[in-house]
Amino acid sequence: MLYPKKVIEPEPNNPSQLIPVGFVSQTEEPTDEEVYTMIDEALIQILGPDGLRSIIKPGDKVVIKVNLVGPQIGKRGEKGRGCDTDPRIVRYVAEKVREIIGFDGSSDLKVVDATFYANSNPSLKSEKSSFYWGRLERNDDNALDNNNICYDGDADGFLDGTSQAQLVNLDALDAGRRQSCQVQPVSSQPLTACLPNLLRTRQEAGDSDEYCDVLIGIPVLKSHGIAGISGGLKLHYGFRSLYTLPGDPGRLNHNGVYRDEHGFGNKRNLLNYLCAEHLIRSYDLVIMDCLTGNRRGPLSPSLSLFEADQNEPVDYIYTNAILASRDPVAIDTVAAVLGGYEPSSIDLLEIAYQNGLGTNDLKSIQLSGFVNFGRLRQSLYERYGPQNRYPFKDGWGDARVMKPSNAVVTVNSMKPVLVKEETYAFEWQIQIQSGSLPELVRAELWINGSLIACKNQGALEHERLVVDVSPLLNQYSALWYKIIVWDRTLTCYESQEAIFVR
Repeated sequence: MLYPKKVIEPEPNNPSQLIPVGFVSQTEEPTDEEVYTMIDEALIQILGPDGLRSIIKPGDKVVIKVNLVGPQIGKRGEKGRGCDTDPRIVRYVAEKVREIIGFDGSSDLKVVDATFYANSNPSLKSEKSSFYWGRLERNDDNALDNNNICYDGDADGFLDGTSQAQLVNLDALDAGRRQSCQVQPVSSQPLTACLPNLLRTRQEAGDSDEYCDVLIGIPVLKSHGIAGISGGLKLHYGFRSLYTLPGDPGRLNHNGVYRDEHGFGNKRNLLNYLCAEHLIRSYDLVIMDCLTGNRRGPLSPSLSLFEADQNEPVDYIYTNAILASRDPVAIDTVAAVLGGYEPSSIDLLEIAYQNGLGTNDLKSIQLSGFVNFGRLRQSLYERYGPQNRYPFKDGWGDARVMKPSNAVVTVNSMKPVLVKEETYAFEWQIQIQSGSLPELVRAELWINGSLIACKNQGALEHERLVVDVSPLLNQYSALWYKIIVWDRTLTCYESQEAIFVR
């Protein structure tokens, strides 16, 4: 029996305890090359200059989980857009992984998802939900043409491009290729989850060669009609078999979730199951495709794979961003804010936190990109707000839209005051020029481009941080400092940078 992980509360006011989430965006729809650069930048933000090499080594077995839930969904010429992971991201990440692990020895690379049929061929041309039909369409003709970016345009069972990643239909894995685990999530009855053997660690696999050293998830930014948000946490549901297995009624059962005239019932059962899956094996890295944002996901608004008009348009907007993190709860929390949702209204985030799977506390999330996140959200308000298309749909999956930040704010940083020896107090005060300022979640002191100290407890409108600057004085000939303050919409406000004078 597996039990929840211990919830580790980050130490207050400690920069090293913050959970990093990488963020890179463009003002307009990015080109292919810009997408690749965005991925690289987001990975460096959270992993350091070595990027993927900091978590992957030669000879590793790597599994990449994508979201390929709707290659057949959407209006003509846009099939899968806003539903499925952009193949440009998948192919680029897979090729970066292959460069590291190589082709020799024990190295192995798989790209996996459930394709809603039992045949082991992941790229059946006769099945519209197969990897063969997964593509970024550029000719608007519903055909697989040379200009399209495909998962497997030649239907050979391997990801297109140079990675030679094996494609795997998870729905072809029967009970003999899965491991049944009993899990006891917080405030839940014991649950049975039958995850694929390919997710086992090297140690768990014993003498078997079927295991995974590094698990990477590449979800899509989507709201979700049941869970509220579909990101790194919900992505795991594709590991569940479509078919009934011992102790598991299958994916479409949704653990007894039902839909009536009042909406969805028994949702907590599904959220508990998602947490159970992550307690067995969660991601080592999540890279979120935020090039688009699905307002009423995870598919088209009718939420049906089979009965609905498959030409029903997907309600997506262009969000032109990439997120990355090693914490699936933190990245989903940021994704919720990017969609305009109040994270505290999404039960999945809180339940995952209670099970020790990550943090949903905005005070403890270190978002890269600084003012760019707030600027992107403001641009989405300006572009899509007049059409009532941003924020995402209010109440979808019970997720509630958060009140936007419309404050015009000045952060006034005072001259540092000597406390003792080389210890100084860096004081600031917030001045609201107009509008309403949301709750402040953290204030930070940056010196010469590095985060030196932070405060995420108590009132932050007028405070100070006390810092021993002697190590910095020994390292630099001059110190430039500024104060950055974040509100709960992840909008940040910066003071003017100033030079430190003793």
